[in-house]
Amino acid sequence: MGRTLVCAAAMALGLTVTAVARAGDLEGRSGPLAWRATDVQQSTVTVDGKRHARHEFALTVKNTGAGPLSLSGYEAAISYFGVPMNEMAGPLQVTVPSGREHRLSFYTLLACPDESRACRFSEGPSWRITLTGRAENNPAFTAPIELMLPTDANVPIVRRERVLVRRIQSGPDPARVPATFKPGVILVPASVNGHDVTLLFDTGSQVCLLSPEVARRLGIVIPADAPSLALIGVGSAGGALVQLPPVRVGDYIVEHLTGAVTSLAGFPFAIDGVLGTNFIEAFRVTIDHRAKELRLEAR
Repeated sequence: MGRTLVCAAAMALGLTVTAVARAGDLEGRSGPLAWRATDVQQSTVTVDGKRHARHEFALTVKNTGAGPLSLSGYEAAISYFGVPMNEMAGPLQVTVPSGREHRLSFYTLLACPDESRACRFSEGPSWRITLTGRAENNPAFTAPIELMLPTDANVPIVRRERVLVRRIQSGPDPARVPATFKPGVILVPASVNGHDVTLLFDTGSQVCLLSPEVARRLGIVIPADAPSLALIGVGSAGGALVQLPPVRVGDYIVEHLTGAVTSLAGFPFAIDGVLGTNFIEAFRVTIDHRAKELRLEAR
């Protein structure tokens, strides 16, 4: 069985060859490959003086075709608690004979949210890995592999519902959203748990945000063991992650969204929260600043 070692950017995603025993298996098939994920482990490492949780696993792929195939590249995207975290891609120069296996080992680093507590995340990250290559007679193939991993071997997997978009009334696509355009920002009226809110439409925020005051008004309870992540975009340095009630924007209702509860103090406009990337990526978005129109079409 072959192994692959590929260097990765620090503090992001990586491929390495670290074998860890006693892991539970996850298995499947994609294109000409059968695959299984093993050697799942969460450990703590220090990078640039800050503690990180290192999540790692091994992905073994088997050539199920009649002839050899060549793996030429991979792409990997990771999310945690429904929040897109990072992406990476790289070349592979591997030939796998028929019936043989090749092993890839992946890892990611997540910054520990609280230096005063044990650096343990309550669930594992989700991965989407796409392998590309060619079979013996030269047809190209793409093999997407989706994984929801436990935090450690023999620990149950925490499965999250995919974001669900429903349109509550028919109409032309894309649907116009009655947004307010101000210099440099777009404000969107929305409804959460039956309460009207004003949300900033922010492509630079990785996750939807609510202020603590608004979260309380909406009846959102933050569990004591809620996971926390450092945030990018509007908001403070970190926020507790929760699953939001259904969010209505225009003619659409979006369910199973993750949101972070964090301070929005200091923002120049009165807002209750933010529509971040995990909402926006569920739509094809058209922004016409001249006409002051925001249009959404579900993917």
